[in-house]
Amino acid sequence: MIEIAVVGAGVAGLCAARMLHESGKEVLVVARELGEASRVPDALLNPVRGKRGVVAPEAEEALAALWDFYPRFVPLQRGLLRPVPEASRAAWKARLEGRRIPHVWLDEGLYLENAGWLETAPLLHRLAQGLNIWYAEVERLEGSTLHLRTPEPRTLRAGLVVYAGGASGAHLLGLGGRFTPGSVLQTQEYFQQARSYGVYVAGHSLGGSYLPHRNSYAPHQTEPQEVGWLMAEAERLLGYRPETRGSWAGVRYRLDQNYLKPIPGGYALTGFGSAAYFYAPLYALRLLRLLSRKSC
Repeated sequence: MIEIAVVGAGVAGLCAARMLHESGKEVLVVARELGEASRVPDALLNPVRGKRGVVAPEAEEALAALWDFYPRFVPLQRGLLRPVPEASRAAWKARLEGRRIPHVWLDEGLYLENAGWLETAPLLHRLAQGLNIWYAEVERLEGSTLHLRTPEPRTLRAGLVVYAGGASGAHLLGLGGRFTPGSVLQTQEYFQQARSYGVYVAGHSLGGSYLPHRNSYAPHQTEPQEVGWLMAEAERLLGYRPETRGSWAGVRYRLDQNYLKPIPGGYALTGFGSAAYFYAPLYALRLLRLLSRKSC
């Protein structure tokens, strides 16, 4: 019997597995593939969300945790420009009042000094190095017993299960939540300076979503109307339409801040939606502290 089985090898599962492994715990990661829905090409680390400028809950703690953790594995590109229209700036300034989020207002808009972005593939591979990973699909969870879909029926028993899968595996626990399809276009141009308002550009990515939430998971492929919408929004953001060379499509799973919760046999660490890379180190650290207290 393994001590801890982490289900899912996206950014949340790998952050949790890495921290637990480094604390001396015996960890096995079980996943269909590395990265899963976390394989969006470039990820924003953004504490001020949307066109309304809502400051993310626990933004200060999340920023501190990600800057403490991610640079051990990959470089982080610092800084995010939000070109907020003049008419909206007073409301944005009011929301940032009293928050410990380093920022300055420029002629172009809000510059978030401790926000930024990272390339996801190098991070996922570095987090996975040295971890014990089984590549198999979990067909069913019964407490801390995993039933695996393999050529020969197989079960795995663990002392504790951490479910860190995303949208495609949410049915295993029946947690509810929202499923949001979206796409990222891969650009010819490289954007060292991340910009975000409506859509975002960072690295070789142009991303965003206008599609409605769903109540259950269904695979998503980039649709022609999405490409048209992304390019039109990019023109508003940049003043021109960048050349593209491909696309990525996925489904984000969101539980509205209930990101770490008890389940039969362990804990669920999931539901971050588009903020997975922003929150994963903070909640992986909280899981580690929780388990450490329980073992004392």
